[in-house]
Amino acid sequence: MFWHRVTTAIRIAPIVAIVLGVGIWNASAAPPSAPRLQWFGQSCFLLESPGGTRVLMDPLSASVGFPMPENLEADVVTVSHEHPDHNNLALVGGKPKLIRGLTTDKKGWMKIDEKFRDVSIRSLGVYHDEKLGKDRGLNTIFIFETGGLRIAHMGDLGHTLDDKQLSALGAVDVVLIPVGGHFTIDAAQAARVVEQVRPRLIVIPMHYSTRISTIKELATVERFLEGRTHVRRVSGNSLVINPVKQRPGVEVVVLERQ
Repeated sequence: MFWHRVTTAIRIAPIVAIVLGVGIWNASAAPPSAPRLQWFGQSCFLLESPGGTRVLMDPLSASVGFPMPENLEADVVTVSHEHPDHNNLALVGGKPKLIRGLTTDKKGWMKIDEKFRDVSIRSLGVYHDEKLGKDRGLNTIFIFETGGLRIAHMGDLGHTLDDKQLSALGAVDVVLIPVGGHFTIDAAQAARVVEQVRPRLIVIPMHYSTRISTIKELATVERFLEGRTHVRRVSGNSLVINPVKQRPGVEVVVLERQ
């Protein structure tokens, strides 16, 4: 009965798709009335703002096993660090604005705090490992603000956060966080970071092993999901984010990429 009412409501008012938080991204479609995320695998997401601004985060390479999206265009591309599965600029067409998190020599962080149309973008310098970058270098957290929401993309975060980093990060609504371990934080560390950050709405895991990914050292998402009560598996790789809190606790949303 519930789903019958929802189906009817969708026919009457498309905004119900926002309440459900699920949608299929289409480059020719009108912009969503709330921020929309599309996951292409690994750590690569496309954020589409209510004003139609498209931000591609950490463009992935074919070497990690996920199918490469075709005819992908963006207005802005952000790169958290200079590893080939995160900086494949050939993935995106057009002439997007490129925002790199690291300096050219990869020894420092760029200080990003700017606005592109209706999306504010700022950066927070962190590390790719637990040894202040000695093993795998530097990493960047990007924070995007649009449609009244703050979305934090953690890149290849390699450690839990200290008080200074948490203060610089500030309050966020949505966290995109690696959970696969080996090259980044693992499931237990990711859970700790979520506890530290306390996102208001949603956690979306990324950078983990799937049946089509080729990086076998990564763990699956299941380890991160163990013991969690508010888990939603989306049939598809697109999510429209309702800014109204739907659950008393943070919800983990698992997107599907085939």
